[in-house]
Amino acid sequence: MQLILAPLHGFTDATFRNAYFRHFGGIDEAVAPFISLTHGNKVTAVKVKDVLPEFNLLKQVIPQVLGNNAADFILLCRYLSDKLGYEEVNWNLGCPIQGIVSKKRGSGMLPYPEMIERLLGEILPGISINLSIKLRLGLKSVNEFPLVAEVLNRFPLKSVTLHPRLGIQQYEGEVQLDEFEQVLPLIRHKVIYNGDIFSFTDFSAIKDRFPSIDDFMLGRGVLYNPFLPEQVKAGNPSLPENEMSRFSEFYKDLEESEKASRQFWMSKMKEYWKYFSSLLGLDEEIMLQVLRCISEKEWRMLISGLLNSFEI
Repeated sequence: MQLILAPLHGFTDATFRNAYFRHFGGIDEAVAPFISLTHGNKVTAVKVKDVLPEFNLLKQVIPQVLGNNAADFILLCRYLSDKLGYEEVNWNLGCPIQGIVSKKRGSGMLPYPEMIERLLGEILPGISINLSIKLRLGLKSVNEFPLVAEVLNRFPLKSVTLHPRLGIQQYEGEVQLDEFEQVLPLIRHKVIYNGDIFSFTDFSAIKDRFPSIDDFMLGRGVLYNPFLPEQVKAGNPSLPENEMSRFSEFYKDLEESEKASRQFWMSKMKEYWKYFSSLLGLDEEIMLQVLRCISEKEWRMLISGLLNSFEI
């Protein structure tokens, strides 16, 4: 069984990945947040900074590409393979953000299987790197999926990661597991499951329902509980006895790394705390204090106090 860290834009970048892999196990590889295609005839190191090998502690990182231009896609893939040594790239056909969908990118491409077929027919002969795809059940209806599956089955893809939501759902509402079960047999490639695995119980339920699936992509569940991949791999829902001291060391590492790499690091850490608060059981009043912090001095006193209280 392989566990894969999902590409969460704004969260699972190289800074987070490196801090995470220094303190936790269980994850076998990570798909990096998407790189938008560069229009033109040149790819710069700045464009692909997040996946530069020298900035990534875990070597099993898979770059993800977002876009619908074959020539630009080929150019970027050649850079990733020839210059950076990557052996796989993931194509994002699942992003539900409206500004992306409206340009027929991400899940906005799912109602247009003929467009996907044309692009795959142009891209694959022009690259030497393996191609995998991450997508949803459709943009507006699961009825879009069968034609997309037919297209994907015609091409030599490494894997298909399927998230059981529609694009119009964004990240809201329940995952559509009945619909996922209906379309799963349509895909001839290896399928990786992704979607709303927030706990060991969630994972067990998905694994039991879909025994043919061996690999799973974990996203927000890792932010809610950084120990989740270790629990899954061990087959044990219990948290380690030293959970809070380990979390504290991880958090300090992450904050120092963010502070060293960005000016507005406190705003970024507040976004992480919206997830971390679940593991620590923080109530609404304490979270409001975290979110309302303005000065670094106030932040340091509050966060240090929280971490110290949980380490005891």
